[in-house]
Amino acid sequence: MEGMRQFFESAAPAAIYVAIFAVLLCLFALVICAILFTRLKQNQARLEYLMRGTDGDSLEEVLRKVIEDNEKVKIQLKNNVDEIVRINENILTAYRKIGVVKYNAFPGMAGKVSSCIALLNNENNGIIINTMHGQEGCYTYVKEILNGKSINALTREDEEALKIALQMEV
Repeated sequence: MEGMRQFFESAAPAAIYVAIFAVLLCLFALVICAILFTRLKQNQARLEYLMRGTDGDSLEEVLRKVIEDNEKVKIQLKNNVDEIVRINENILTAYRKIGVVKYNAFPGMAGKVSSCIALLNNENNGIIINTMHGQEGCYTYVKEILNGKSINALTREDEEALKIALQMEV
């Protein structure tokens, strides 16, 4: 019996250390469990938000629909880009530079009723329309412009309208 008592007396300090270690290990495990429980609750809240009003199958259907819609949007975007390129090409040939001169073509007419209009595209190609109003009637002349120059003789008003158009920045 004496041997047992000596054994327990000599083993008691080690048992205390083992017990303290076990208690600390349990406290650490409790802290880890609390952290994991908090994260589990956060993930459950996220899942409930994601699944609100749906079940797993309908969520898969929603994702399939989103992917299909995304493909449709990609196709529409490509069509829009193609259309924008076509529009930009057409704009280059559109009349964007305009020069207008109003004048009195014939003495004795009241006011400046005659006009000269120059219409040019970005490459300075286009036309000059000269409309002259007189007592006997109205006369309209159209002259072609290539690279900012006419192959026909220009009146002073034609030249002024062309100069105004050529100075426009687009």
